[in-house]
Amino acid sequence: MSLSEEKELSIEDLIEILGSTIKHDDDNKVITFLVMLLTYTHEDQINLGFLAESSTGKSYIPLEISAYFPQEDVIKIGYASPSSWSHLPSTLMSKYGVPITDEHRPTRAKVKEELEFEGEKPSKEEIEAEYQKRKRLWKEMLKESYYLVDFERKIVIFLDMPHYLFLQRIRPLASHDEREITHIITDKKERHGLRTKKIVIRGFPTIVYCSAKLGMEEQEKTRLLLLSPEKSQEKLRESIFLKIEREADRDAFIKRLMEDPKRKMLMERVRRIKEANIRNVIIPEELRSFIYTQFMEDHPYLIPRHQRDISRLLALIKAHALLNFMNRKQTGNPICRNIIVNEKDVEAGFRLYYSIAEANEFGLSPELWEIYRKLKPYFNENGLTILEFQKAYFKEFHKPIGYKYAKEILQTLESAGLLYHEPDPSDKRKLRYKPLESGVKNSSNGIGELYDILRNELPEPFYENKAIDLIIKVRKCSFEEAERIFQIFVDEGKLFRDPYGLWHWSK
Repeated sequence: MSLSEEKELSIEDLIEILGSTIKHDDDNKVITFLVMLLTYTHEDQINLGFLAESSTGKSYIPLEISAYFPQEDVIKIGYASPSSWSHLPSTLMSKYGVPITDEHRPTRAKVKEELEFEGEKPSKEEIEAEYQKRKRLWKEMLKESYYLVDFERKIVIFLDMPHYLFLQRIRPLASHDEREITHIITDKKERHGLRTKKIVIRGFPTIVYCSAKLGMEEQEKTRLLLLSPEKSQEKLRESIFLKIEREADRDAFIKRLMEDPKRKMLMERVRRIKEANIRNVIIPEELRSFIYTQFMEDHPYLIPRHQRDISRLLALIKAHALLNFMNRKQTGNPICRNIIVNEKDVEAGFRLYYSIAEANEFGLSPELWEIYRKLKPYFNENGLTILEFQKAYFKEFHKPIGYKYAKEILQTLESAGLLYHEPDPSDKRKLRYKPLESGVKNSSNGIGELYDILRNELPEPFYENKAIDLIIKVRKCSFEEAERIFQIFVDEGKLFRDPYGLWHWSK
């Protein structure tokens, strides 16, 4: 590979360079790098979630990728409690947006010095009067002040999943609702009791979550592009060899990395992108039409979360263009420039997106999707108990899995609409998990055809029992299965209920 700083870099080039410290995980490392690169755009940033069991490298990948970026732009957080966001490093600002420092705080010594500089030697009374006047102004300025947490052009890596209340409180930030979000809290540290404290969070950071927890609220999942490290034998072998190389002689290993011309070239490319002040990455009209047509062909039945999925696809397309900004058509001026996407960027974006799209569109991590895909043949018509699932998992993946973790996996797959449970006929204390008869929710076979039939048969508002009866008649399924299918249509936004309890088809 040529080391020219002007050379156009492909996905394969990135895989080769990033492979110096990350073995395999080709799509994961490229997607992570490109997502972090979007930090330097105006508002195209997206968020990542590395969800996988422990010791798989879920925090290793983003940490290694962040080494290519200026360290002043990277914030690493181990854990965050519900209220910790209000104690992040901040700057006290006046209502006019000017930083307030101790230099502005009045003291008698400062007042005396300034009065003496202006003219005759002031009396004690004059000094005290002027001091009290400035003290009142100082207090008024503090009452109107706020604390600014600046996340502009920052990469925030959570090495462990924050408290769920913390996630709730930063939802507007993760969703890019506003560039500046104001929070009002009560500060218990004030000398005279509680006092309200105004905090303004500015900017659209790139947020990366790393977690071994399966449980995550749907609202959080839809705000993340979910990734999971590979667990193949080839990757594990090469990772062990790399670990021996690194830990056998750390200084020599670090020296070799620092002298690697390809790594140095990529770090310089990142620096140039940061300094280029690229405001927008523009997709021309003809490519927009192609992207729309292709996405609609691949998603014949749309659900609300596809509105966020398309944004992630567009982000990956733009990130590839940003990586090669010096080889793209540019508009604007050097202070605020735009670059134009080309066909190579669209091709690269689709390739990367579809490598993880199937799992993400179910709200599952790629790791969970792989577990479901490999163990699905074990779910016969009788289904699996948790113990039977544990045995199937060991047979397929050659490692034991705990009862609690197995139960969490099954419950997560059930919440995604891929499984359902029924009491074991021979022992009501046990549950048997079975795949939905329809298989994949978005399949055009079964569910899609049923949707068309129901719309034709029930064109006017209807009660739920009428739809359930029709589903049972068409599918020849049980009442419970019909209820689950009806709920799928509700969850996908195809149905809504009015105040009178009647159901309507969404337009």
